[in-house]
Amino acid sequence: MKRIFLNDAITKNVTISGKDAHHLAYSLRAKKGDKIVAVDKFGNTAVLELADFDKETISAKCIGEITHVKYSGIEKKITLAECLPKQNKFDAIVEKATELGVDKIQPLISDRTIARPVDFRVKSKMDRWARVSKEAAEQCARDTLPKIETIRELSDWLKEISSSLGHFKSDTKKFDGKGALLIFCYEEESEVPLQKILREYKNCDCEKNIILLIGPEGGFTEREAKEIISCGGVSVTLGNTILKTDTAAISAIAAVLYEFSC
Repeated sequence: MKRIFLNDAITKNVTISGKDAHHLAYSLRAKKGDKIVAVDKFGNTAVLELADFDKETISAKCIGEITHVKYSGIEKKITLAECLPKQNKFDAIVEKATELGVDKIQPLISDRTIARPVDFRVKSKMDRWARVSKEAAEQCARDTLPKIETIRELSDWLKEISSSLGHFKSDTKKFDGKGALLIFCYEEESEVPLQKILREYKNCDCEKNIILLIGPEGGFTEREAKEIISCGGVSVTLGNTILKTDTAAISAIAAVLYEFSC
């Protein structure tokens, strides 16, 4: 069943307009009597029956609520914090992260980031990423959209979140359970695999909130690595090979999903 995200709350009668109406009418070739799944900005989900079409809007009526399927494993939140790669690779990262169920996406600029959009281009990039995420969520039947934060400098972002992070104790290598877990994939790390940290965190009696931090082409500098660790970040390796930044993101997210699905 076709799925769309609405900007307003679902009511008995719904008017679909703008790009959503155009997409339904022309791209998906929907017609009167078709049923679609709609998700509103509050996460409410319902089945709508399309009623009337005109040039710019589609009228629909709510014909029943959908029972949400609860995640049966360990509840968790995943944030992907990624330093911007070259060209438009971040579009694909947003798309795949959305498909994989990430809750939040934080684009960052670090010392070795090559792609540094000027102010007047930031809004157009944010708009494009929102569109890519929305289309991916509709395609993979998500009930929510990931929140895409505005582009931040790495150091500023770390200062902002440091007070909300928990820490691994150096002596016991156990997580103190007092905040989110910040994991950064670091090519200079060779002893601590991502899976090891995830399994220890999985067994911690705390709310699961995981932040995956991925560097740009060229990786993190030594200065940045020390800064991340001082804020509570845990450095991990993704294996014996050096992955591209977009591949590293997908690999790390997939590892989290695998560990927390058991």
